[in-house]
Amino acid sequence: MKLMFFPTKYGRLIERIEQAFPEVEILRVDKPEDIAANLKDVEVMVTSNRIYSSAVGRDICTHGTALRWMQFTTSGIDNALKGGVPQGIPVTNGGGMHAHSVAAHGMTLLLAVMRRLNDCMAARPQRRWIRDEIHTSLSTTRGKTLALIGLGAIGRDIARKAKAFDMKVIAISRQANAANVDEIRPREQLHATLGEADVVIVATAHDATTHHMIDAKAFAAMKPGAILVNIARGALVDERALIDALQTGPLAAAGIDVTEAEPLPADSPLWDMKNVVLTPHIAGAGADNNDALFDVVSHNLKLFLAGKPFDRVVHGPNIGD
Repeated sequence: MKLMFFPTKYGRLIERIEQAFPEVEILRVDKPEDIAANLKDVEVMVTSNRIYSSAVGRDICTHGTALRWMQFTTSGIDNALKGGVPQGIPVTNGGGMHAHSVAAHGMTLLLAVMRRLNDCMAARPQRRWIRDEIHTSLSTTRGKTLALIGLGAIGRDIARKAKAFDMKVIAISRQANAANVDEIRPREQLHATLGEADVVIVATAHDATTHHMIDAKAFAAMKPGAILVNIARGALVDERALIDALQTGPLAAAGIDVTEAEPLPADSPLWDMKNVVLTPHIAGAGADNNDALFDVVSHNLKLFLAGKPFDRVVHGPNIGD
């Protein structure tokens, strides 16, 4: 059985897979233009959403006629779905591997906004001690209500961290229950929940049903002075409506790690807004994911070889169904 890795930046992972599965022939491909020539008889492909393009998708769909399963090393597969994946095969992801890092980054953005770190950093080059200027405008998490959109691995870890910061957590999710959450509501109650929240953290997946779920109407429903944090996908938030809400209300501030267009265009007002803490899609970085990635890929590979249903299926049918 042939398995293709594209790209091969996960060198240690590939070595461990080779050692654990000597019966599997491993192919390494780094250049997109080499995919088509190497796909013959390949049944499994391990790849990343970050390097997926329409050209990559076209070659995989055209030449990957033997493919029976695709495993992504990333949580998101939005680029892959845009670029195209072969029909009728299960697609699994690496969901949850970066959860602790992304959740920590979300809380970092929130605290940076509340403690006005932008202003503190801006004052440093001028050697200005701005304590008296900002002292009365600082806020804290204690007693604040968090509207948490999404209760996947990231959302659950955010909830745990938020409770440690003495927050009330109301989640928008299809789940029936979860630890560290005071109340779970369906998506139909999103706007009503936004009206109760001091802080809104977006941590759900992006698809056709969630595209621009935080739009002008959602912002209008928010409590004056609310803070928005997005560590999920930029397209979950209508960016024009976000800018309007930051400029004229009701938002007091935002912490943003993801934007609709990445890199963020140079002419975006978000670059210069003092009430925005902006990071360049790095929430998942810094985590030690080598062992976690091996566990995910090797576990699903064992299931595949045994003809059993996969874990973390995010698209297509599940083998054995």
